[in-house]
Amino acid sequence: MSGEAPQDVTKVEFFYDPMCPFAYETSIWIKEAREYYGFEIDFRFLSLEEINREDGKKHAYERDWAYGFSLLKCAALLKESDSKAAEDFYAYIGNKIHHDGQKIHTIEDAREALVAIAKDPSIADATVGNTKLAEAVMADHNFAVERYGAFGVPTLVFDESRPVFGPVVMPAPRGTEAIKLFDVVVSMSQFDSLLEIKRPQNKTQRQKTAELLDPYLKARVWRSVQNAPYSK
Repeated sequence: MSGEAPQDVTKVEFFYDPMCPFAYETSIWIKEAREYYGFEIDFRFLSLEEINREDGKKHAYERDWAYGFSLLKCAALLKESDSKAAEDFYAYIGNKIHHDGQKIHTIEDAREALVAIAKDPSIADATVGNTKLAEAVMADHNFAVERYGAFGVPTLVFDESRPVFGPVVMPAPRGTEAIKLFDVVVSMSQFDSLLEIKRPQNKTQRQKTAELLDPYLKARVWRSVQNAPYSK
């Protein structure tokens, strides 16, 4: 630890879905800030498949294997005994999807990811039909939605009281830029009346963002409810 976090932040809850490219970039940034300030990050679960579920369609937890939801179940099982392993699992699959453009959505892909972080690949198989793990993921999901009003990822909560959506950063800032952004976001979280702040992007900026999202778009095999504005 090299500094004291603003407003004495000691813990950040980070709600994510591994399929979201924006959440993954934000996770890189928040870990960069952690390196400087030393606060705790609790990586928790929020299912975009559940958020975006259409009426009449199955819930993700009703399927033997569902894209992001099953990967969250893998992370939940890892987290039961090793939160660092759950974080490493997210980092590995996030990098493969959102930076390398590789498809990671099947149970075989999950097994390979577990091997890559030196964990038993049978963990993936243990999630199939596992209602306990589905309930664990949904407990986080429902808590975020009901307690904090979460509607997407990344959702961050500072010291279990101050939630924010975002920041959406492409690419993730590093070093001193990451620290400065953390200070800004924490300061913004103090204003209960602040509902939203968003930067417009010109054509050049939007094209740059689209290029950064290209690996994710190549890896994606699922239909996204929110394709615009960056899909090519």
